[in-house]
Amino acid sequence: MGYTQQLVADRMGVSKSTYCGYETGKRQPDVEKIKQLAHILQTSGDRLLETGFHTDADQKCDEILSVFQSLKPAFQDCALEQMKKLAELQGKG
Repeated sequence: MGYTQQLVADRMGVSKSTYCGYETGKRQPDVEKIKQLAHILQTSGDRLLETGFHTDADQKCDEILSVFQSLKPAFQDCALEQMKKLAELQGKG
């Protein structure tokens, strides 16, 4: 995502060296830190932990969420309305 280790560490409330330890495998984050990191990186805990439970549908959801979150609020409202209309059309087909 282009984040620096310092930025992610700050958002997680840990030191840069602690976060670096997570990346290198020298330290193991607890469940709450994994949840926090997944939120920061806009992904799932499954993907972070490489459990193999992450499906193609999950990947598409991650991509949709990433694009949606990059939009300004007014455009988010528009995008949500368009997705609802697509869902309605699908239900009629």
